[in-house]
Amino acid sequence: MKYLFLPLISLILLSCGSSQQSRYVCNCQQQEKLQNFVKESIKPANNMSDEEMEDVIQQLRIEGVKIYCKQQPVWINNNDGSIDWNKQPFDSCQNIMTTW
Repeated sequence: MKYLFLPLISLILLSCGSSQQSRYVCNCQQQEKLQNFVKESIKPANNMSDEEMEDVIQQLRIEGVKIYCKQQPVWINNNDGSIDWNKQPFDSCQNIMTTW
């Protein structure tokens, strides 16, 4: 019976901490390039159809993040998927970007 609880307890303990996952991180220069990319690409991306421009802008931002920002390991809470800010070694100029 005690052998049944040992794997269960170890599974619970391991799932409650935080782990490193890869996320896009931009510094100040990369964020400026990203903003310029979105600004310069809005007009050529507008096809004058009924498509919502909010969707186009969001997709341009996502593609800009993938182009200009670098992937780095980031500490993520396993419980809720939020960023564990107590373990992040980033400075004030770095920003963790989402692509969804």
